Order: sequence, then structure tokens, then C-alpha cells
Amino acid sequence: MCIKKIENGFKLSLDDVSFEFHAKTVPYESDGIYSLDSIGEIPVPKILKGDRILLPIDEGVALKAEEAYDGGDFDMDNIKAYFHSRPGTMCMIIVERQNKFLLIALKSGADAYYTAVRENGIYKLGINSNIKDTVIYGIFDSLISACKCYRKSRGNVRTLKEKLDCNPQIEKLIGGGFFWVFGNHYDEVMYASTDTDVSPLVGYEMLDVAEELYKNGVDKALFGIFFEGDSYLTEQLYKKYGYICTQYDNYSDVWNPDLLKKVPQNRAKNCDYTKRRMKDYPNGIRILKDKNMAPAWGVKGYDGEFYRQNALCPLVAVDRIKEEIPEILAKYPYYKSRFIDVYGGNLADCYSEEHPVTREECVKVKNEAFKALEEMGLIPATEDGFDGIINHLVYTEGLHSPDCFRFDDCGRNQTHIHNAEQSQYLSRYMMNPECRVPLWQMVYHDCLFSLPYWGDSLAATPDFTIRKMQFACLYGCPPLFSFTVGNFPALKETIIDAYKKVTAIHEKIATLPMTDFEIITEDYGLQRSVFGDKYEVVVNFTDKNYIYNGETILPDAILFKKR
Repeated sequence: MCIKKIENGFKLSLDDVSFEFHAKTVPYESDGIYSLDSIGEIPVPKILKGDRILLPIDEGVALKAEEAYDGGDFDMDNIKAYFHSRPGTMCMIIVERQNKFLLIALKSGADAYYTAVRENGIYKLGINSNIKDTVIYGIFDSLISACKCYRKSRGNVRTLKEKLDCNPQIEKLIGGGFFWVFGNHYDEVMYASTDTDVSPLVGYEMLDVAEELYKNGVDKALFGIFFEGDSYLTEQLYKKYGYICTQYDNYSDVWNPDLLKKVPQNRAKNCDYTKRRMKDYPNGIRILKDKNMAPAWGVKGYDGEFYRQNALCPLVAVDRIKEEIPEILAKYPYYKSRFIDVYGGNLADCYSEEHPVTREECVKVKNEAFKALEEMGLIPATEDGFDGIINHLVYTEGLHSPDCFRFDDCGRNQTHIHNAEQSQYLSRYMMNPECRVPLWQMVYHDCLFSLPYWGDSLAATPDFTIRKMQFACLYGCPPLFSFTVGNFPALKETIIDAYKKVTAIHEKIATLPMTDFEIITEDYGLQRSVFGDKYEVVVNFTDKNYIYNGETILPDAILFKKR
């Protein structure tokens, strides 16, 4: 790789592939890559037809420079995403050109964002940092080499093996399945527009599901408990089946007490975190730069409209986590994990005079929160996540389902079997091997488990269960299932089959790094990954046979073997 100063910028080249940058300063060489200290607009190359832009949206997406994409409620023509967020889980972007890979990465990225905007039929790339940051550039012969360089730039990162040494309970998740089992009246409580007395609890039916799973070979599992009223089930799930239980919790969404006049009471009554959060209105609310209170997730009112809650300041949330969870564990000691929704999804600054936080400080604040869970003996988990906080996380839900490819309102469909329209939308991108790329796994597979979003679980789209299994095996991700007890009989055979096939691979590669990844055919139909240089997964996404290294790979097949 070499660099050359050109008029109004510089050019980076490797072999016969080059990238031109408009810049006032030329990067300096350091340890085989080039670095630049910058603030404001970061130099990026002009994107050309034929390029692919690899973006860190959750685990990673691949966009062809000249192609238009329909992202539903995610505007794919005007992408703007902060790093340390769901659409910026890593502080890097990779541009693929003629089988070479340009890495652009920020050392901090705590107050920086990228843009990918379609202009005149092609994407234009941009990166901006509000604070002084160090940018690194490098061109590599392979995608895995670019990802290894990025991992090295992040310094020491705790691996799953290190986390396992601190908490042996994590072993129960290696080669296990993750299950959210909801009561049949969940939607009537969470999204009704009238008052009802129905209970959203699952009750002993959850134990019936566990019994069926266990006797059919599901020997390792994590069960999610959504409502506090089902917490008594944790003891039997752990003692009889050895299943880990996690409790859903939320340290972001705060009800304005006025919502009690607008939203059905059963919703507020059953969500214990709602009651706990109301005490923080308005003094604990995160304040925006314009002095308004930050909005949060919407809840459905009597009139059918959704009313925004407000967001808790991340600094206040740390105090609440330390205050509340030990009391919950004293009451329910068989909880071995804690799933904190939303909180791990991004950084958030706060302009409150009582609890101000900058985005840079927020990295430390959120690490403190998840470390507190770890010190309580729990397995910490969150939604989506980003690499600034992974040292004290064991698993995240959502990374394996890129946000921009989820159908609209996917977050409110976690108990549903997808309808034809939703399935058709997923087929365009989420199930398309040309559009997805395991950037996260190439960097961090050995550091935490990355799961699908609960509205995109393996059995939620029966037509695509095999395809989802293929992605899970190729990327080294454990299976997640989300369903109501009423749907379980129809889904049972599919769930058990998917569990066995995916976990048979995950059991062996769970704590290993992804050491190679390759798109073998030009149609993206045959792809290969390697874990720890020990195990190889080859997936055929097509409906035709392929010959690979002398072996016939059948349509829709998953080939797993020791090297």
C-alpha cells in the first residue's frame, strides 16, 4: 500500500486499485496503515460505480453504490447514523473496490457520525466528528484482514472465555437456544385501545413449553420473562431443566403520569418497569440541547394513537440499576441474567443542569451500568449494542437482524407469525445474501453472542426458517425464538429442528473468533466462514448444486466440518 499527494488531497493505492480523497492534510504512516488527526469533516473517498459500501448497521449490510434500496421507515436514500448506535455499531466503514477493501476507522467515534446519501443515482459517503479524533486508513486484499486491523485498533477487548471465567453460568448458553414465550393475551394488554381485565401472564403454560422442549432434546436454553408476575417460574425452570432465566427490564422509557389518562390501565398495571420509571418524571428525564425533554417509545392510547414516553438520562439509569435490581434478585434469586432493553442501543448526551452527560462520558456511564450487572453475578444483555460497551455484555438481541432491513413496526410484532406482506418485505434484503455481511462477527465473534431481533426470530417466518438457519450457522449466531404459547404447537417441530441444527454448530464455535469469510460465487449464493481456523461452514443459498473443493453442496445446504 502506498500514498501519494495529489492536487487538493491524496491517493491511497494497493496494486492497481486506488482511492482518491479530497483533503487538506496527508495522513502519516504508522505500523503499516495511515493515520490522520482530524475534526469536523473527515476525508473519505469518492464512491464509484461498481463499489460496495459495507456499513456497520447492526452486524453489517452491503450496499451497491449505484443501487436504490427501500428501507421501509429507514430512509436508505439519506442515511445519517452516529457511531456507537444501532446503525453504527462499530466506528468503521469499509469500501470494496475490485476485490480490495478500504478500511476507514475512528479511534474514538464517541461524537461522530457517517452519512450515505444517494445523489445522481450513486451513494455519496461522508464522516464528521464533533471532537478531535484519529482516523486510520488501510487497503487490504481480504475483508477479514480489514476487520482484523479494526479489532487491533480497539485495544484489549474481553472475550467470552474471559467472561466465562468470571461467571460459569455463561456455559449454559454455549450451544443453547434463546426463548421469549408470551401469553396469548399479550397484544390485548400492550396494544389495546380499551380497558380490559385480561392477564398477559404466561403462567404454568411456560413450564409446559419447557417440558416439551426438554424432552425433545433442548438441553440448554435461556428463557426470557417479560412480566414480573411470571418471575416465580424461574426456580423450576432452573432447578428442573437447568435453563437460565433473564428478566426484561427498561431503563430508558419513562411514563409521564398524564399518560395514565390516555392509555389503558392494564398496560400500566402489568409493566412493573413502567411503575418504577414514573418516579423519575420529570427530574430524571434526559434533556436535549434545545432544552426539550427527549422522547422515547410510543404507547397506544384509547384513541388508537401512539403517545411518546420520555427518555431517562443514562446517568440517572445507572443509579436506578444499582438501587433496584438487588432488591428484585433478593425476591427472585433464580434470575441469572438481565436483559436491559434500549439502554445499550446508543450513546446519549444530556443537557440537564442536575445530571449533564456528554457523548464521550456516556461511554463510561453505560459500561458502568453493565459492569454493575456483572458484579451482581448476572449475565448482562441488551438490545442491539455497539462496540464501545461490549466488555461487560454477554449477549445482545438484534445485532443479527440489521435494523434497516426489518419491516415497519417489527418491534411490536415479537409474538407474531409474519403475514405475507411482511414475509415479502423480508425476502428483499433481510433474506438476501448479497445485502448482508458479517462485519461484527469478523471483528467480535469471540466476544459476545449476537442474536436476531425478537420480531425477526427463527420461527416467525416459516417460509424462511431454513434461510435464517443458514445465516445463523454461517455467521456463528445462536438461535432465538419468540412466540405465544398458543402458537407453540404449530411451531414446535420447526423450533426443535432449527434448535438442533444451529446449536450443533454453535456448541463448537461459540467462543472462537471468525478467522475467515469468503463469498465464493459471483451471485453470492455460496459463502464460507471459518472459526478459530478449526471449523468451516459453507452455505448454499441457491436452488442449484455447487461443487466446492470436490464436494457437492446441495441447494439450501449447510456444510459444517472440522478443518
